[in-house]
Parts: sequence; structure tokens; C-alpha cells
Amino acid sequence: MIDKDTGHIIISNAIHIKHNDLKQYMSLLNIGETSSQRDHPNGWSWIQENNVFKDNLYFIIQFGFFENKLKEIVLSVSHTKFDTTQTWDSWSETKELEKLETYKTWLHSELGSQTEFTWGTASAFYDAKGGSSVVHLRYR
Repeated sequence: MIDKDTGHIIISNAIHIKHNDLKQYMSLLNIGETSSQRDHPNGWSWIQENNVFKDNLYFIIQFGFFENKLKEIVLSVSHTKFDTTQTWDSWSETKELEKLETYKTWLHSELGSQTEFTWGTASAFYDAKGGSSVVHLRYR
């Protein structure tokens, strides 16, 4: 899914998502079961695609745009479909730390142990303030 040499996200032969792709183009892809968009007054905007199915896994993919150009990607990975109606009532730090281990394993299978690339950085981490674990790609 992640091209180690370019940082492209490969969804299919026809869909390769690249650094600086325009938000207008990305909003037409509809690669997930559902999607949403949010704009911030600071130049950043986001498109979230839920339950993108690739390589027998489900993904929630958040695409971060600065001034309408793709700059960041945040991914969650699961062997089963995400329940996008879940509330904070089902949250626990233990579950998030378990997800973190899954995400680290998946990212390692995609890119090896390397985290710095000519195209940017890749990491899996737990954000204690936000209460979630994610895979994060940031382009240069």
C-alpha cells in the first residue's frame, strides 16, 4: 500500500495518491464506504475515508491538505470493518496501546524499520492527549 521509494499510497492500479495531490481531485475518489470533509480557518483541511478495503485489511485514511495540497496522511488499520458509530464509552487506553502494536507491525511490514525517507517521515504512535493510536505519514 505504501511505496517505500515515493511515499505514494497505492489503492489500485488506477489510484496512486501522491504528495501535493489537490484536494479537489482527492474529494472525487470516494475510495471508502463513507467519507467526510472538514476545513479549518488556518489553511488546513481534511478528507476522511472510512473502511477502505485493501490487501484484506480495512483502513480509515485521513488526508491532510495545506492550502489544498496533500501534506499528511493518517491511517488506522484493522482486520475487520471499523464501527464508525462507536462512542468514547467503548474507549480504553489498553485497547489503544494494543492497536499501536498492530499499527507498528503493519508499518514495519510496509516500510521496514526505516522512518525517514527522501519523501518524508512515517511513524506509528499513541497520542495520549487525543486518546488514539495512528500511523502517520508526513511529506516534505
